[in-house]
Amino acid sequence: MVLRKLVYALFGLALIACLPGSLQAQYFGRQKVQYEDFDWRVMHAERFDIYYYPEELEATKDAARMAERWYSRLSPAFQHEFRKKPLIFYADHPDFQQTNVIQSMLSEGTGGVTEGLKNRVIMPYTGVYRDNDHVLGHELVHVFQYDLASSPGGGGLAGMSRLPLWLVEGMAEYLSLGRHDPHTAMWLRDAALRGELP
Repeated sequence: MVLRKLVYALFGLALIACLPGSLQAQYFGRQKVQYEDFDWRVMHAERFDIYYYPEELEATKDAARMAERWYSRLSPAFQHEFRKKPLIFYADHPDFQQTNVIQSMLSEGTGGVTEGLKNRVIMPYTGVYRDNDHVLGHELVHVFQYDLASSPGGGGLAGMSRLPLWLVEGMAEYLSLGRHDPHTAMWLRDAALRGELP
């Protein structure tokens, strides 16, 4: 009897291991572990409702200023304004990986996420203000993109999903870093030399 249960358990594990990676991630993504309970607070800025926990109050005040500054830069570029949007900040990456705001598992390489349906930004503080500013600017470009897509003439999320990823992400990087970023220039030079520019 015990041997039979062991065989069934091993068979079940083997079956899960044989599933395509996307199905495995969906199964295990529902089992996201949350180690901590966060004491969430809300800071109201002119264009954003910012969710944070008290330990990060000073960084959140700076992030609020950064977000408003990004809004004032990006709004004229997109010729668009929007109502208040939520920004959710985590103190660090391990806290960010516990988020239940989005279902999918977050890798260590994920700097932030802009959720398309509710049009909210979720990101961790990195400990480096320049990096925080860049990621926040990048994600706010996506907020503008999603808000424009959801407007009456924008085509909705289906229209947004028809745009090539290189355009959506490239625009976010270009508008958050500017045209004189050495890392971006390296990728473009490499693509040009190989004849792979889209």
